[in-house]
Amino acid sequence: MDSSFSKDVKVGIFALVGVILFCVSIVILGGNRVFTSSYDLKVRFPQVQGLAIGSVVSLTGVQIGNIKSIAFLKDSTDVEVTLSVNDSVRHRITEGSKASVKTQGALGDKFIYVEPGPADAKPIADNGVLETDRTPDFLDLIASKGAEMGEIVNVIKEVRQLFENINKDGRSAQLVKNMVVASDEFSQTMKEARETFRVMRTESFAPMASIMKKIDRGDGTMGALINDPSLHNRISNFFGEQPRNKFLKPMIRDSIQTNEQKK
Repeated sequence: MDSSFSKDVKVGIFALVGVILFCVSIVILGGNRVFTSSYDLKVRFPQVQGLAIGSVVSLTGVQIGNIKSIAFLKDSTDVEVTLSVNDSVRHRITEGSKASVKTQGALGDKFIYVEPGPADAKPIADNGVLETDRTPDFLDLIASKGAEMGEIVNVIKEVRQLFENINKDGRSAQLVKNMVVASDEFSQTMKEARETFRVMRTESFAPMASIMKKIDRGDGTMGALINDPSLHNRISNFFGEQPRNKFLKPMIRDSIQTNEQKK
């Protein structure tokens, strides 16, 4: 009798310890939410994109709750998601706050990201509806642009192959060496060109400028011809009137006389 009672006590103690450990594990895994108060908020999406009951709700990166339920709306194609949010952040989720679906981690787990509204705005009441930010997530955007991303990958591969061909058999080093030589030769050519122009200015342009200054001052025969109007008049008088006036009038007169004689 005593042996049976002792066994029952041991079994009871073992079961009690197991229940306590189970409760502690729930508290730890649940983030101590068993003992925290919460309130509900609702968000409406055209699609839930992999969300599930229990998915994380985040406020600017801080976990504040979980998804409580997901249900279809009556007379609408949208899906209503109910969020269970810690009551301690109620004052941070104000009117103007927006909720969106984001991707978390390498496995692509979906969660609700809440962007807080203005700090001086009124907090959203229990069972209130959050505005929806329908901007696509980065990973969703990549998935929707799969064809374009494939083309980018192909371009990257071609560029990589091009550089591999350039670097093959030391071609890149030779290319750089040729570029350095070409640069040095171009620099030397420019130096020679500058020296040539300098010599031309010194030996050609300077004497020409001196000659033009002398002509402008009236020095020499050319300067006198250009700057002395009286000399021009004397030359004109020396050669007389224009040849066309000297020969044209007698020719016309002879022609008229010959015609009158034939009549």
